[in-house]
Amino acid sequence: MEYASGLIKLKAGSEKRVEEWRSTMTSRLDEAAATLQNEDVQVESWFTLEMNGEKYLLWYLRARSIKRVFEVLHELKHPIDRYHVALMAEITADDGNFIAKSLIDIPRNLNPL
Repeated sequence: MEYASGLIKLKAGSEKRVEEWRSTMTSRLDEAAATLQNEDVQVESWFTLEMNGEKYLLWYLRARSIKRVFEVLHELKHPIDRYHVALMAEITADDGNFIAKSLIDIPRNLNPL
């Protein structure tokens, strides 16, 4: 398995749209889970945080291939993917994408099937 994480710096005043996104994603979990299956994602998590007065989203993925995750996502085959990509483009600051350097990911099962 591969893993990746990053920060998305939010545009000022986008908190309401972030909450709408969270609410939409949670109300459509079956649809979101189906996209994770297509992307071969094991875990996708999102968090909010604030540093130095700036607001961010923090994301984490564990998948068979991180490259494949983004390839499938950007095919926009699912309505939930189209919604997600469009909203992220709307709320992300111009200088707002930061990919974290991977250091360690400790799975519970060291010998997955």
